[in-house]
Amino acid sequence: MGCKISTEFCAEHPVTSPNKVHPSELATTSPPIKTVEFINPDLLVDDKPIFQKVSVITKEPKEKEKVVTRRVSLQAEPKKNLPLPLTRSSSLSSIMENRPPSGISNSSYTRLQRPKNSALRRFTIDTSRAKSNQFVVSLCSKKIGIIEYPEGRPDKQPCDVYWHNVVLSDMNKIVTSPHSKVNKFPGMTELAKKISLTHAISSMQKLFPDEYAFYPKSWFLPAHLNDFHAYFRKAQAMGKTEMWFIVKPDEGAQGTGIYLISNPSQIRDTEQQQLVQEYVANPMLMGDKLKFDFRVYGVIKSINPLSIYVAREGMARFCTEKYEKPDSSNFKNLYAHLTNYSLNKSNESYVHSNTLQDQTKGSKRLLSTVFHQLESRGVKTKRLWHDIKLILVKTTLAMLPEIMLHYEHHFHDSPGPQCFQIMGFDVMIKDDGTPILLEVNAAPSLTADHIVPYPGRSLTEGGQRVRSIVDEVIKMPLVRDTLLLVLGLMDEEYQTTNSLKGETKSLDDFQAMKQRRKPHLSEIFPTRYGAHSGHLLFLDKAMYIYMQFVQLRNNVNITGAGLKQFVRKCNLADIIPIVQVDAKVAEISYYFTGDRKTSANGLPFHAFLMFLFFIAEKKFSLETDLLSKVQRLLSFCDMSLRHYGVRSARLRRAEVDSNVGSVEIYMLPSRMARSRSTRYGRKENGMDPNNNSNSFSHLPRISERFQL
Repeated sequence: MGCKISTEFCAEHPVTSPNKVHPSELATTSPPIKTVEFINPDLLVDDKPIFQKVSVITKEPKEKEKVVTRRVSLQAEPKKNLPLPLTRSSSLSSIMENRPPSGISNSSYTRLQRPKNSALRRFTIDTSRAKSNQFVVSLCSKKIGIIEYPEGRPDKQPCDVYWHNVVLSDMNKIVTSPHSKVNKFPGMTELAKKISLTHAISSMQKLFPDEYAFYPKSWFLPAHLNDFHAYFRKAQAMGKTEMWFIVKPDEGAQGTGIYLISNPSQIRDTEQQQLVQEYVANPMLMGDKLKFDFRVYGVIKSINPLSIYVAREGMARFCTEKYEKPDSSNFKNLYAHLTNYSLNKSNESYVHSNTLQDQTKGSKRLLSTVFHQLESRGVKTKRLWHDIKLILVKTTLAMLPEIMLHYEHHFHDSPGPQCFQIMGFDVMIKDDGTPILLEVNAAPSLTADHIVPYPGRSLTEGGQRVRSIVDEVIKMPLVRDTLLLVLGLMDEEYQTTNSLKGETKSLDDFQAMKQRRKPHLSEIFPTRYGAHSGHLLFLDKAMYIYMQFVQLRNNVNITGAGLKQFVRKCNLADIIPIVQVDAKVAEISYYFTGDRKTSANGLPFHAFLMFLFFIAEKKFSLETDLLSKVQRLLSFCDMSLRHYGVRSARLRRAEVDSNVGSVEIYMLPSRMARSRSTRYGRKENGMDPNNNSNSFSHLPRISERFQL
């Protein structure tokens, strides 16, 4: 390999493993290496620069341009800083320890010089509010080369990234720079709760029933109690005798408060806010007959432009007792019906995994492991993975209008940072291979350890915290690639060696392995499934109208007065007279809150949609489906508002580069103009027909523009 290794070192460290080859024994066809000397200003002896020997390889590329690869020997004296960063392996051992993978000698560990733009730019991260996430985030930041401030920056300057464990109400006071990134969207905790998620998906089910059939039929109590009774009686009349439902408290987490029922009369408290769903009684099982589900991780990179990613690796969670269809004798055995880790870990049958080999039969397994097991049983896993990714896209698009609303509300008086978020999607597979969405977790656990009981004791008597190999393999690359993604370093990390194709002869085994690495995250919208699901990006049009009549500085609900103004300005008084608006607001408010006294607080967005659906049904009754009726109503409202001189500055904008086929969809393009005018101290005057700035200097060259 061209490096000099002392005979004493070889004698003291003989190569005994057949899998480990000493660099001096490797044959190479590389050009001869010439040793040269240069002055390294970073190495000083008695305050004087010294000469350092390096090996330089030169070869003639196809373009007849001299290419120089610097190879620095790692036999440098201790405590001498080598100026070039180590390349990193994607293997777990390289993530957890500062050493090359097994089978590769330290002497062949190559240092590659990064491009100047990132070599000179040191990114910073504030983890002062990361709490339980801090260990994994700190470790990943260190490996990437990000400067961490666990107590916040002492000089009060903004960091590039802020990592919080929960959504903070004072985020706009903590993250003040529009160029910073923060790992939470305002309001996301509420939006991902069971009832809020159900409202969002239910609105889409009314418009796109076939596209959103992946979510179980649901009822929100107490408001929908009569509807639930009516559904049960109708099903009985049709001959259904075996029906099971699962009851989930809205505020519940980690499986607490969940129970099964077979009759509405078994609901314990009909006045409590809770969700009732049809129970998936026919889950897919494998040879061990244990029920399982998947935790699939998605990343919303941003909404300006909209970009959604999925992690290639996820988690499979197994019950700890064999599954049988629920009946009066076993429906209380939650160890057989619920897959929640927090519940099953206390069962003596829970199987912890100490190695990757153990996890093939453990209670917590890698998603890829279970996919291989399913494939061996004849399941078409490629199709299954395709359907799961579509669920992630469709669910995120259903939540998107309210994500936009809360962002505008929280940062109403500032440009706002770039928000991103790691999401956990819990998916169960039916016995026919159909994936079903169970729920969404806005703050999935990012810890990489777990508690195991002491020998001979149960977990309730205490235990010790140990390393979790499954969590490490999943969460370390997830957090690392998320940081690389939002900082714009993903291409540099995974394509640096691809740009050295003309120099592959000078790369050692480690570099050859790195060339085969793939990103842990892959974009699924708009690039992969934009054409398939782009038409579902629909309710933002209603959101733009909604925000015209909401006082975003103070609230995210539309008041009765705002709704009356909407009816008046959109010329809808012939459909619903102004005097009847208050009664309709009270009716819809109860349907969404279950409380007849809260109508004074106004209607949330999906309640406003219910109001729109009511008007659309009456005004455009000749249309065949609700989607067509709502489309015509939104167009009618848009024309009416233009007559009053009202134009939304937030209309969605698509930027298309026809040369490379990439599309960037800006959900709040006025934010781009605001950030730009703030940054340069001036405001752009050029506006497009939708009152949006025509010029975005920081975007790639656009050859075609159109308004969606």
